[in-house]
Amino acid sequence: MSGFEVAGIVLGSIPLVISALEHYAEGLSTIRSMQKYEEVFEHLHASFVTISCIYRNACEELLSPLALSDAQLYQLLEHHETSSWESPKLNEALRNRLGSNYLPFKSSIKQLNKKINLFGRKLQLRDNFQPPWTTPTGGNDAAARNKFFNDPFIRIKGGFKSKQYKQLLSSIEEDVNRISSLTAGAIALEPLRLQRRRKANTEYLLKFRQQAEKLYDAFNTRWSSRCMCQCTHQANLRLDIQRDQESGKPSTFKLVFTFGSPDSGQNAPWKPLPVEIEAVDIIDVTKPNNSSLLPNIVIHSNTKADDHWKCLKRAPDIVDLCAALQSCPSLDCIGVMSDKLAKHHIHTLHPPNANPIDKRVTIQQMITTQGATFQIKEKCTLALTLASAVYHLHNTPWLEETWDLNDICILSQSVLSDQPYISRDFPAAATIPVQSQRMRIIKNSIIFALGVALLEISYGKPLHAFVTADDLDATGNRTAFTDYLIADRLAEGLRTRELRNYADATQRCIHCNFEASVFSLDDDDFRERFYQGVIVPLRKDYEYVVSTVAT
Repeated sequence: MSGFEVAGIVLGSIPLVISALEHYAEGLSTIRSMQKYEEVFEHLHASFVTISCIYRNACEELLSPLALSDAQLYQLLEHHETSSWESPKLNEALRNRLGSNYLPFKSSIKQLNKKINLFGRKLQLRDNFQPPWTTPTGGNDAAARNKFFNDPFIRIKGGFKSKQYKQLLSSIEEDVNRISSLTAGAIALEPLRLQRRRKANTEYLLKFRQQAEKLYDAFNTRWSSRCMCQCTHQANLRLDIQRDQESGKPSTFKLVFTFGSPDSGQNAPWKPLPVEIEAVDIIDVTKPNNSSLLPNIVIHSNTKADDHWKCLKRAPDIVDLCAALQSCPSLDCIGVMSDKLAKHHIHTLHPPNANPIDKRVTIQQMITTQGATFQIKEKCTLALTLASAVYHLHNTPWLEETWDLNDICILSQSVLSDQPYISRDFPAAATIPVQSQRMRIIKNSIIFALGVALLEISYGKPLHAFVTADDLDATGNRTAFTDYLIADRLAEGLRTRELRNYADATQRCIHCNFEASVFSLDDDDFRERFYQGVIVPLRKDYEYVVSTVAT
């Protein structure tokens, strides 16, 4: 039984003890020789009433900021539904809220529960904390009550143990005050913990984006023009769902190298090649301690960190990347690409049970030509993956402001939601600047593009398939506002099609409705609002669907 389940049990037990003490006081008042103990039990009763208030306040302080309905809050605090306290999501939320105070809080709750049960046994209460003279309907059996208090042994025992009651009460008060202090301390530190988490996430995100950009630059430098193979080289970056706890870990990337269509009917010089990337910072010891760090991006197989460094010293230098990939060994190390600011140690990746990569198809192609529809799990997984990609790769060459589902592809026959990639061609095509008129109504293009992608995934058709005359100008031509007008209309109808979180997140992306004055993901406050307003609700849907399918 978890600490939070016990918290609900204690919430229900304390009022029962208070009621039992009231019954004791009433019973003592009817027996003249026992009236001298009335004051003792009145003190116990008043103390337990205070204990109940302090403990309930602590529980309410913990629960109030959480996203709970009035009915849920009532069940937890008033109805004392212990089953409501067993919710894994509630336990996780409370554990995060308590932080480092979680374990002492849990221990104190368990100790408090034991002492309240001991107090009930000392009062000779039943297991349900009812006095032995009460009836099953809650009434008093006067004869049984008089017999109980007139029993000489009970009278002697009650008088002899009155001091022990007070000692046990004092110990219970200490536990409750400790629980209240732990709760108040955790709540007071919550803003500081949130600030530290945001700072750590900001540093991680900045580092991740820098490393992703340097990786792109490394490919672009070597494939900025057609090499002798006369093919368009493609780097397909796998999009994974990033977790908060990864902020303290090295950035990792997985890619698959493929080709565009070869010229003059030539065959591609090598087969699609999967690799894995780990980014490692290297400190230049010849510079002062305050000098900037130079990143080293390492591409390696799925092995322990120490293993893939063993071949670094003997790894060959890569002069021609295409030729190196063409002649790469079947296992592990390919070689090292050296640049001015970074090194790239390349290893092949051999994922277990990997299917052969026999074709490349974009999500847009699946929707447009194949009429693809997505199951709920695929839809929630893909939505969260794309939102995570926007959060981590915005303002990098991997993800342009006006990206769409043509940039997202799969490379095999495996399940779509398991293998989404973002594809970039080298040499890179020139980017089209965003229309200035469009920017007047669309506050953040890359987030709007995410909203459009979520709409297309939901409706199973490209946005332009829903155009009406009202979306065009007087001559029937598209304008800078056409996409927005279509997206606005489709977003309104999404609530009857999708889970609420999916619909809300999509509408926020289309309208950039984050209650902010700055709309750049480079701004810490706006980025946090995007995270809470889009990624968090999409993750809730994803976790719900995954847990439902698993059961």
